[in-house]
Parts: sequence; structure tokens; C-alpha cells
Amino acid sequence: MFTKAAQISIFVKDQEEAKAFYTDKLGFVICDDMEFSPGWNYLTVSPSKNNETKLELVTADTPESIALIGKQSANHILVMFESDDIEKDYREMKARGVRFHGEPKTVPGGIGVGFEDLYGNQLDLYQPLIQHN
Repeated sequence: MFTKAAQISIFVKDQEEAKAFYTDKLGFVICDDMEFSPGWNYLTVSPSKNNETKLELVTADTPESIALIGKQSANHILVMFESDDIEKDYREMKARGVRFHGEPKTVPGGIGVGFEDLYGNQLDLYQPLIQHN
């Protein structure tokens, strides 16, 4: 039986550009950055070293994958990231140039605010009313 989601792949135009956005703007850490074969670099990032789910930043290299850059979930949220202090995270990310769609507000089960990555993928920052231990 499934136990968790381990990795989510996101198509990017340029891995170095995407790596800079996720680490410098969002404060993520690099989990893996290695070349497996010529033309294929395996790059994963995560909100923290302890996070169980990684984002693989995959260089789009076919017409189909290039067409999906920034639109992998159409106009819906691609990934929701949980925060333990959404106001602090919002202020810090906004100061680093992250484009938000408003300010944190009450949503079902907590507080949330939408934002986007450097290619326009819709992401969400969410703080539940009850923190997980």
C-alpha cells in the first residue's frame, strides 16, 4: 500500500534558473544535484532537509513538455506547501520578490495565500488551524 508521496516533477525551462528561484526566493534546500548521463541532470529541492517530499526540477526537452511549463495544473494549484508561521513566511518570501495573489486570509481549515513560481505555476502557502506534531 502507498505510504507517502515522495517526489513531484515540475517542468522548467532552465534548471539553474529554477534552482535559484526555489532556493533563493522560497528558501528551499537542494536535496540532489547530479548528472546521470549527458543531458540529464537530476535536481531535487525541498522546503527543508527533513521534508519527505521532494520537487524534481526537470528540464523540458520535448514539444509536449515545453508546452506544459507553467501550466502543469492549468489554473489550479500545483502544490500546496504547509507553513507553521504563514505571516512570517509570506513577508520573507514577498521581500525576496515572490509574486503572491493577495495576502494570507482565512480559508477552510486554516490560513492560506496563493503565489506562483518563476514560470507561472500556481502554488499555495497554507497554515492549518491545528499544527501537526
